[in-house]
Amino acid sequence: MVSETTKKRRFEQESKSLAVKPKIFHPFRAIGYITNDVPAAFDARGQDFFMTTCVGKNFQIYNLKKMNLLLVGPQASAPLTAIATMNNITFAACGSSLIIYKRAKEIGRITSDSEFVILQLVIFGGHILGLCDDNVLRMWDYKTLELYTQVEFGEDFTASAILHPSTYLNKVLVSSTQGTMQIWNMRTNQLIYAFKSFESPITCLAQTPVVDVVAIGLLNGTVILHNIKMDEKIDTVRQDDRVTAISFRTDGQHVMATANMHGDIALWDLEKRTLVHVMKGAHDASISCLQFLNSQPILVSCGSDNAVKQWIFDNLDGTPRLLKSRSGHHSPPSRIRYYGQDGHFILSSGRDRSLRAFSTIKDAQTVELSQGALAKKAKNYNLKIDELKLPQITQFAASERKQKEWDNILTCHLNDNGARSWSYKNKALGKHVMQTKDTSAAKAVAISSCGNFGFVGCASGSVDMFNMQSGLYRKTFGGESGHKKAVTGVVGDNLNRYLITASVDRTIKIWDFNAATLLHTIALESPVVTMEFQRNSDLLAVACDDLGIRVIDIETQRVVREFWGHRNRITDMTFSSDGRWIVSASLDATVRTWDLPTGNLVDVFKVDDVATSVTFSPTGDFLATTHVDNVGIFLWANKTQFSNVSLRSITDDEVAELVSLPTASGLDEGVEVEVDTGADEDDDIDSKTEQLADDMITLSLLPRSKWQNLLNLETIKLRNKSKEAPKAPEKAPFFLPTLPGVVSKFVAPEKVPMTEDDSHFKSNFSSDYQHETEFTRLLRAGHDSGDFSSFIDYMKTLNPSGIDFEIRSMTLDSELTLLNYFLEAMEYQLRTRRDFELVQAWISAFLNVHGDIIVANPGSIQDRLQNILQSHQKEFTRLSEQIHYGLCLIDFIRKA
Repeated sequence: MVSETTKKRRFEQESKSLAVKPKIFHPFRAIGYITNDVPAAFDARGQDFFMTTCVGKNFQIYNLKKMNLLLVGPQASAPLTAIATMNNITFAACGSSLIIYKRAKEIGRITSDSEFVILQLVIFGGHILGLCDDNVLRMWDYKTLELYTQVEFGEDFTASAILHPSTYLNKVLVSSTQGTMQIWNMRTNQLIYAFKSFESPITCLAQTPVVDVVAIGLLNGTVILHNIKMDEKIDTVRQDDRVTAISFRTDGQHVMATANMHGDIALWDLEKRTLVHVMKGAHDASISCLQFLNSQPILVSCGSDNAVKQWIFDNLDGTPRLLKSRSGHHSPPSRIRYYGQDGHFILSSGRDRSLRAFSTIKDAQTVELSQGALAKKAKNYNLKIDELKLPQITQFAASERKQKEWDNILTCHLNDNGARSWSYKNKALGKHVMQTKDTSAAKAVAISSCGNFGFVGCASGSVDMFNMQSGLYRKTFGGESGHKKAVTGVVGDNLNRYLITASVDRTIKIWDFNAATLLHTIALESPVVTMEFQRNSDLLAVACDDLGIRVIDIETQRVVREFWGHRNRITDMTFSSDGRWIVSASLDATVRTWDLPTGNLVDVFKVDDVATSVTFSPTGDFLATTHVDNVGIFLWANKTQFSNVSLRSITDDEVAELVSLPTASGLDEGVEVEVDTGADEDDDIDSKTEQLADDMITLSLLPRSKWQNLLNLETIKLRNKSKEAPKAPEKAPFFLPTLPGVVSKFVAPEKVPMTEDDSHFKSNFSSDYQHETEFTRLLRAGHDSGDFSSFIDYMKTLNPSGIDFEIRSMTLDSELTLLNYFLEAMEYQLRTRRDFELVQAWISAFLNVHGDIIVANPGSIQDRLQNILQSHQKEFTRLSEQIHYGLCLIDFIRKA
């Protein structure tokens, strides 16, 4: 039996685990991921081509025509190791499991008790082949989700790649790291043929457009065209280093493309057996996949540099040019900041020496800011593009105030004494290089709130001011009263009155903006690492080397808050959009949220990878973070925007341990996705229309056309009326007899005299039988019971024409019974305050049809209409009072 102490300990652990979730921020999704080192899968459907790439635990499907992202697959439990596609079906290998998706919905899963990793997948008719790291080739039936057969290779044959040769029924070609190949019949599980060694490990296999001929890529850079039927070598070419991918053109040109691990693509003319062109540095890392689109002069390349590129062969010399591309950072970003006030774009710089603008709404709008014609220079000097880029950006500043007039982004670079200007409008490097006057390295940059001036903080301690339009030097903030060591932060206020600078000399200095004279010096106990300024509240937050965050009021030049809790160096911090919070990240792998009014720590969570930069959306809905060893940008939803969150003070004991980072699909790890099939869509309509309170007015959830078309039904009928009357048939039915003669004449059917019984039945039917519709029956039943809910539900099922027909078909008697009942039903529904706009449309249609009858017959029916009118006025008065009360309250809070 379990002791009471053990039970108590378990209860404490469970209760602690329940309290470790972040209070304010919830993982939303990751952006900036395009592909990784897992080879992509391609599929053709009609005239469109689709590409499926792997991004960690998710896959993404692109339409290559516009290079737009179609959908992101759900998150797997582990990183995907191989993918394959067939029509709308995607096969994804996750460890020893094979998951089958239809679009983004999982429809099947094949699991195994053995521990292995699937390295490659190949569609094999109604089966799928998987090459595993335990040197076993397995074949599954993906319809029955069962293992069909498996081939275990010996110790002298370590499988490295598989290929299903064209027209080879039930046969698969397997290569090895020993340089040998084997052909196996998977139906009989027999070895058909074994090839001799090619004296180098085989790294990839590809089918050529010619039957029986395959391309073999070796580790030493050799590509062999081999006839596997005759076991004869046809041709051999050699490139630099390991062959990672091979593809062939199928549009009439005999061209082969090969890729290596350094990101180069070599193009070979198979007719002349010569090297045509080498695309040096096509990618910044190893190329995992090459694919020529079927019957098109377009080559698609995917690399582990997080980029997908399309190359088109339309030059006269046969060389390709870049047609389209999608890419992200291929090295982890180090600094991010939101750009603009709409929260649409995030500016990002990283160790890949690039500056990018990521869209948080539409991935297709993500772009890298150009640094000039680097591709042409790289080709001329035989260098990689990365080698020609500017040094790594250490800090940047941006202002959207003058983005249409001149450059509005300023960057400083690693070990460089020149700050560069950029144009966000042109998405390119600007024309100004702002050199520091004392030739010391630029350490910090800033742009004034008006967008006219740029500031460059130097390693010597001085700050130079430049004109952003002309790039000309204006003045220097420094001298004897300036900083004695490197500047770590520069910022100006909203009205260009002050310039605030921070340095590792443990001081913060406030300068007169116009005169460049020192106004005040604030001495701190530790060097300043980073600085952030909230212009709306004139609060300055500085992170120091002693692991503390200090908040300074610029108006009083005093430290008003101090926050302690980080246990390692603070990497970055940011203010919330309303200036109430400070969010900070540290090398202790925690992200902390500090509440300025109370001075308390209100949220803290720990992540697997250290956060290097944080920024808060201007709209307050998202927090964006970057992390070491991750090339994406991660968005966290602010839960206070849509739920009540307690902002009580917390301690380090309540740290949310190891919160998973957001994924590309936006789903947490381990969360099961329930897909709504739509079968029970109508079953929950009553629960959806339930009111929050009885005194609230609730609108209908029916489509707007249900009541809008009813109000304009006459106009719609007039517009849809046919222009010509229907014509009579030219020929009589084939079964009518004809009379003999030159002109064919039909024999008219003889009239059968009506008997006395038939005449009696007809008269009784027309006089005594009165048909009662479902509309009328439910209306009468609702009057008798006092509950018209069944009648209202039936009315909702009718289309506008059906409602109009039923209203027009009401039986009229001397008491106008049905008309009274109908208005009684409308009055009943108005009392419930539901379907308000729907009832208005029904009453309007009713009055349009029977208005003249109601006017001509004054009495109880007009009294009922008067009650409905009074009910309308009462509800409108009550609603108007509530609206004006809310507007007055908002106006009072805004002025206060």
